[in-house]
Amino acid sequence: MAITKDYFDDLIDKIIISPATYTFNLSDLPDAFEYTPSPKTGEQKLSIRHHEKFSYMFSELDAKRRSCLYWFELDDNPCCTSLIEKLNIVRPLLKEQENIRIVPVMNKNSNSNILYVGIRRRGWTEKWKLSNISGRIIQHLGYYRVGTTQGLQLAHWAADSDFQIKLNVVEFDKDFPNEYLEALEKIMAHKLKPLCGKH
Repeated sequence: MAITKDYFDDLIDKIIISPATYTFNLSDLPDAFEYTPSPKTGEQKLSIRHHEKFSYMFSELDAKRRSCLYWFELDDNPCCTSLIEKLNIVRPLLKEQENIRIVPVMNKNSNSNILYVGIRRRGWTEKWKLSNISGRIIQHLGYYRVGTTQGLQLAHWAADSDFQIKLNVVEFDKDFPNEYLEALEKIMAHKLKPLCGKH
């Protein structure tokens, strides 16, 4: 079978209609530092994974141990654009604060309700009893103790925004080759046109 653009378009169309979806309001994100482990001890008294508004999402994400493609989506383009405008204003401030937070780069996309597209390779961290996709979403929400690990860091700049946001996650078969993930992410980003991140 010849691999054509139509083949990839069909594949992406199938992925877009089949994700597991988790919806939350950005205003429900708890205080970022209260739920972030100490960089000195690694101790985590409060965990976003066990917060009443997010525990269901993380229990499902922890069950996803195979490679995943994910994207953050808002209801419409004006909401997404408003959020990106806010991110672009606070971006330099996040780099200058004592607890530096690195966010995805700006891009030239517009007219989209997709905030960000990403991939996560399969895996499980036994020490923290956490899947690789859970770990990545913790970074995006802003509760990973190392702020220099790039992510959306939502709790650090968007928690006062009253927007519903969807996290869509597609888990691939266990035999899905890791080397295809980055190509699929680029194709997905080309199709969905996320408003931040380099693809």
